[in-house]
Amino acid sequence: MKKKAIYYENERNRRPVEEFINGLESRLKAKVLARIEFLESRWQELRRPYVDALQEGLYELRIVFSGNQIRVIYAYMFSDYIVLLHGIIKKTREVPREDMLKAKNRMNDFQARFRKGKIKLPKIE
Repeated sequence: MKKKAIYYENERNRRPVEEFINGLESRLKAKVLARIEFLESRWQELRRPYVDALQEGLYELRIVFSGNQIRVIYAYMFSDYIVLLHGIIKKTREVPREDMLKAKNRMNDFQARFRKGKIKLPKIE
């Protein structure tokens, strides 16, 4: 079963992961977007080196391209959705603590606003 990847959007309608991806060089951006599509369709069978579990319901989509290590931190939510929470160019062995905290806070914010009826999920095609 396919899942739908959606961008986390804050209360000011900003989508940090979309902004991160749009700021990448065009070939790298294309690779990241292709990997997100791959995640949507093959999420059940993907393991390292494509994805890895981080902590507390967070996962990382791992992309290596021309020496750059791109990570998109995401969470599976509401059975059918992959919420893209945070994007980084990784420069250390592990995902930095502050980036993990940012992703966790966005996940909690998304869930809270969804419960209050402030977020409408797109239909799955």
